[in-house]
Amino acid sequence: MTRRKTGRRRRDILIKAGQAIRERQGEFDLNLTDIAEEVGCSTRQLQRVLTELEGEGFRSYLLRVRMETAHRLLSRRKQPSTVRKAARAVGYREASGLRQAFKRFYGYNPSDVQPAPPRYLGDVTEP
Repeated sequence: MTRRKTGRRRRDILIKAGQAIRERQGEFDLNLTDIAEEVGCSTRQLQRVLTELEGEGFRSYLLRVRMETAHRLLSRRKQPSTVRKAARAVGYREASGLRQAFKRFYGYNPSDVQPAPPRYLGDVTEP
């Protein structure tokens, strides 16, 4: 059983780490040490907090945040993002990396969530 103060401290670390990960997810080489330094705790403590409170490690948590953001960017009705732009926004150097990770994570391609392009209904001058 954790003490009340320890539990509160761990939740605070999780909240700060979550915010830092969301803000910095576009960095290609983001790692546990970067987030731990920003939050002000050790890497081991951050690993423990993520495992205990989120039920997953740092890499899994980062992947989930990136995939959720990519899904949101690609599925927007107004100004949907391209796969290449979404890849850059969530920390992948190439669109192919995002495609592979997205397919493994969701089970379908990123292009499947993009809205269909508008249909061509003819030219104004056509009868």
